Amino acid sequence: MVESHGDYRAEAYLEDHIGGKLYEKQHSLPRLPIPSISETISKFLPTALPLAKSEEEKDTLIKACEEFESQAGELQQRLIERRDGEMKDSSWLQLWWNTLGYLQVRGPVVVNVSYFFQFSDDGSLPQVAPSTKSLG
Repeated sequence: MVESHGDYRAEAYLEDHIGGKLYEKQHSLPRLPIPSISETISKFLPTALPLAKSEEEKDTLIKACEEFESQAGELQQRLIERRDGEMKDSSWLQLWWNTLGYLQVRGPVVVNVSYFFQFSDDGSLPQVAPSTKSLG
């Protein structure tokens, strides 16, 4: 059994051994592009503005986005450098998704998302008679 902590780069060899067709083309896929700050904000604002409860909140949100755009260049540059360095064989989004979006979520995400998750029959439970199976 392999226990993952979200950084699947250390376990990439498993894709070749247990992934089958699911990971067959993984190494030939293009990497995800890093969206520009203005592109991100142009998608974020139309989603977030309807959630504002007052005009003051809307104005504050717009101002925060304007300030973020002017300050985020350095953050984006670090992300590009990270992608080209330590994440060259992976997606810049993969580590974040695996750790925060997948492994730390305490909901039924594993059951609903994982391709490899499955339930095994519990042999310790009493067997249901065939005639009662159709009642359910």
